[in-house]
Amino acid sequence: HPKSSWPGINKFNFNMQQQKKAPAFKLRESSEEELLKTLVQFRSELVGLRTSKVSSAPQVKLARIRVVRKTIARVLTILNEKRRTAAKEAWKNKKYTPKDLRVKGTKASRSGLSAAQLKLQTVKAQKKAANNRTRKFAISA
Repeated sequence: HPKSSWPGINKFNFNMQQQKKAPAFKLRESSEEELLKTLVQFRSELVGLRTSKVSSAPQVKLARIRVVRKTIARVLTILNEKRRTAAKEAWKNKKYTPKDLRVKGTKASRSGLSAAQLKLQTVKAQKKAANNRTRKFAISA
């Protein structure tokens, strides 16, 4: 940084690597162990930022708290995605899938009858349908 006109501003060491937020596409390329390491790193940074907030830190550090929180959420989301895809692969060819890995859909689609169940008819309904079929005529009106 160039020398500032404000007294005491240069005593803070601003690390530009720390200032950037981690983009999701780069996080997706890394392994689960690396993601856990970055998660620990960001959480420790957040603790440091919160303690410096109490000791009246400059505004730049306060703005950084939000960025770190969002980055932690991003890392946790990607960890969850990776774990879910691995679990889905593990349960792919099994007879049953756990409820949290199933497709959610809507409540109506989950509680409704299947197509085969909808087509089922009672004996009485089958007789009525057989006796009252739509007639086919050779000449149409």
